[in-house]
Amino acid sequence: MKSSPHRPSIELLFKRGLGSAEIARRLQISSSTVRNVVAAIKKRGDASEVKKSGRPRSVNTRNTRAIIKKRIIRNDGLSLNRMASQLVIARSTVQSIVKNDLKLKSYKLRRGHTVQVRRVSDVIWTDEKILTIEPLPNRQNQRQLLSKDDSMSPKRRLAHNRLFPKSVMVWAGITATGKTPLVFIERNVKINSEVYQKIVLMDNLLPWVTQHFAGGPFILQQDWAPSHGSRSTLAVLEAHFPGFLDKNLWPASSPDLNPMDFSVWGMLEGKIAGKVFATVDDLKAALEVAWASIDDGYLRRTVNSVKKRLRACVKARGSNFEILL
Repeated sequence: MKSSPHRPSIELLFKRGLGSAEIARRLQISSSTVRNVVAAIKKRGDASEVKKSGRPRSVNTRNTRAIIKKRIIRNDGLSLNRMASQLVIARSTVQSIVKNDLKLKSYKLRRGHTVQVRRVSDVIWTDEKILTIEPLPNRQNQRQLLSKDDSMSPKRRLAHNRLFPKSVMVWAGITATGKTPLVFIERNVKINSEVYQKIVLMDNLLPWVTQHFAGGPFILQQDWAPSHGSRSTLAVLEAHFPGFLDKNLWPASSPDLNPMDFSVWGMLEGKIAGKVFATVDDLKAALEVAWASIDDGYLRRTVNSVKKRLRACVKARGSNFEILL
């Protein structure tokens, strides 16, 4: 109850036998104030104010607030209980200062997203590519002996392919210490969110990750095709691949930073270059053999080269950086 300056007068008139209504009229104050003071007199015998219990508000001082703010700046994960114990004040006081004076709110840490992983060797670099049964022209090895005068004549043959050869979509990924299985997606299958989640993520990548990393930390890198960034796909990634590079951490078009783009696909194509495949199944079989022949030494060197590329990309401020390599 808030202290009233009329307490002594109310007490005096009450002891003279006046009622609450008459006291309120004479003192020109509210009857509720009179009733509260009279109730206190009846309970304790007088109208003196009761001293409040509990910790004085002076604990929340400018100095205390400054100390708490400084400690949070140094370590924003500091426990409120620990801070209260160190300052020898109540946790409720610390909580009040943090919430009401510093205007801070406690948030849970976001899941995954490179919180624990700091090495490029722990990244799973992934990509897709369309490969055809047509022999890939090898401009270095497929040559023709001609005189200088005939070098620009109709005698010089052209390396060409049919406009619409049979083909297959291939998905794959590497780390510094291993390769995922090759995943083949037929030409007539549209890679929508459902297909990407089931065939690529759940049926192939998840079992491989479980065995290869054995519960250890890793980061999943992928491009941001529509099927990779849909809400349902992001839910699958959060549930089963919590360490993945989101759109804020990995740009949508960055082939020069992905070893699958700047090295692995070219090496794989080089291993089957010049070969003729009668069917798509023959092409798949050749790709499996070529994929199996890629050794760990190559993977380690290729993935380690990403660090140099990242530094060059930063130096070039995101523009073409390969001239700096």
